[in-house]
Amino acid sequence: MQFEDKISTVKNESPKTQKFGPTWKLLGTVALDALLVTLALYGAFALRFNFDIRKLYFHQFLVAIPFFVLVRIVLFWRFNVYRTIPRYASTTDVVNIFTATTLGTLILTAINGMLVPLIPAVSWLYAHEERVQRISLAILIIEWALTMIFVGGVRVVQRILHSGILRRRQSDNLRRVLIVGAGDAGEAVARQMRTSPNYLPVAFVDDDPTKLNRLIHGLPVAGTIEQLPELIERFDIDEVLVAIPGIRPGRLNEIVTLCEHEHVSFKILPSVHDVLAGRVSLSRIRPVEIEDLLEREEVELELPPEKNYLADETVLVTGAGGSIGSELCRQILRLGVKRLILFGHGENSIYEILTELNGQYGDGRVEAVIGDIRDERKVFLTFERTRPSIIFHAAAHKHVPLMEYDPDEAVKNNIFGTLNVARAAHEFGAKKFILISSDKAVRPTNVMGATKRVAEMLIFCLANESKTQFVAVRFGNVLGSRGSVVPLFRRQIAQGGPLTLTHPDVTRFFMTIPEAVALVIQAGAMNEQRRLYLLDMGKPVKILDLARRLIKLSGFDPDVEIPIKFTGLRPGEKLHEELLTAGENVKRTDVGKLFITEPDVVDCSTLWETLNQLRKAAQEANSAEIRKLLKSLVPDYEPTNVPEQRSTPAGS
Repeated sequence: MQFEDKISTVKNESPKTQKFGPTWKLLGTVALDALLVTLALYGAFALRFNFDIRKLYFHQFLVAIPFFVLVRIVLFWRFNVYRTIPRYASTTDVVNIFTATTLGTLILTAINGMLVPLIPAVSWLYAHEERVQRISLAILIIEWALTMIFVGGVRVVQRILHSGILRRRQSDNLRRVLIVGAGDAGEAVARQMRTSPNYLPVAFVDDDPTKLNRLIHGLPVAGTIEQLPELIERFDIDEVLVAIPGIRPGRLNEIVTLCEHEHVSFKILPSVHDVLAGRVSLSRIRPVEIEDLLEREEVELELPPEKNYLADETVLVTGAGGSIGSELCRQILRLGVKRLILFGHGENSIYEILTELNGQYGDGRVEAVIGDIRDERKVFLTFERTRPSIIFHAAAHKHVPLMEYDPDEAVKNNIFGTLNVARAAHEFGAKKFILISSDKAVRPTNVMGATKRVAEMLIFCLANESKTQFVAVRFGNVLGSRGSVVPLFRRQIAQGGPLTLTHPDVTRFFMTIPEAVALVIQAGAMNEQRRLYLLDMGKPVKILDLARRLIKLSGFDPDVEIPIKFTGLRPGEKLHEELLTAGENVKRTDVGKLFITEPDVVDCSTLWETLNQLRKAAQEANSAEIRKLLKSLVPDYEPTNVPEQRSTPAGS
């Protein structure tokens, strides 16, 4: 037989084969239920008459059997009882059986009242002719209860037996799990774990005294979080799962520290929003990340309809493929914008975020433009064609050491690129222009910070002659961004170390990308001109502590399995960053983690004149002249660790 003939034979025979098995299984289930209904009816008669069923009532039983079986089976079918595999029966199936049985009893009661008296007498059953009598209401009620017990009980027993057999078969591979949090999320994940081939939930931990020593799915709430070490040893725990959505980072730090001390792994459930949306599942359990342990409360983007300045607007995001830019795009689309323009220079990163957004929304609102903010003509042509009303300017060169070696690129991109986009916003009548600035603009010691400070100055000078609202938002490092130390540390850990730090005492402000972006968008809703907004970055984080914790989260011992090496401060780097200059007065806004300040007073005529000189110095790649001109514009700019200027080849 040829290969093609074999395939044809399989195609022709497989449907019959597939249909045969399930059909007989279904018929078997229906037959079993018919038998159970018959037994329930007989049991009802027996209980009603103390197991002494006279000939008259046995006649009632025989006449009633077909009615009861037919009504019960039809309703079980109608309520999808037979669409569920019995050994996987759930609470929903029990509810369906209850509903079908109750409705059936009501129908049978009606039949009993109206049709039974019309059934003729059967002379061979009686010594004298007599019509069939109605079945007593007590029998109907007892039969309803017995049917529920028999039909529902068989399915529960099947599930219990199947689960027990499955667990015994897989017991060698199961990880013993202690669940922290005996709330809705913990209950949901424990329920799923009971049928999982990978996990065995053993007990719960919860600080609520009213839950202690209670049972959830047969599992005890065995103690409090402080008792974790004792409980891990008592129950021989392999893994601790934190199932408290929205847990405070400080509390999570305590749990992680206890688990690390006991040398057990630990994981966490997703955010409270996933839990509320019913998305708690084993597939969403993930390792604890360094972002979870950041001592910050989660910030959610809240724009009431009256403050949603993005609804039905055309929004353009520069640097849309970057860490901040791409998250801006994600959050902006949720706010009902009419159109979103992704403007960026890196085609791969733009393609990735475009594909992600189209895959999630697919409504044609997103457009990608490959372009460089330094290309004035491309910027103006894009604005002329798309007419954006809101601009988020996230494109910038951010790597401090690299910009120290090539300050001309920092000037071209961070200053004149910003000027191109800001002027286009003004020329084409945009409503708002929001600049993403940096904490490195405060008392800068590097070219990157100085150029971001000048970018702030120039948009505020433009604001003096424009109807466009120009604002800047200044914040520090974001965890997980391309320029963050965290991705670098993770790569170094994956390679076996060492982790490279510049200095043991260096500190930085940190926040998560979604938090930073949410606050940036809320800053745009303030509706004020020439404002500089600051994000509450919390307490500065010591990078050495961050590195050690990240090593532990990866399952290694710092300094033993993964060494830490200090390389010295790089060109332009500070030991500690700041968010304010000496002359800036800060006020709190009605958004908890957002502050507002008046920017420094700038002599705009001097600024424009110096920018012309700065453009020439950048075109000539004259690093010394660039630093000199930046110093004239930003008096508190104090360059540190300046690298030697690169020499120009002879004859060029």
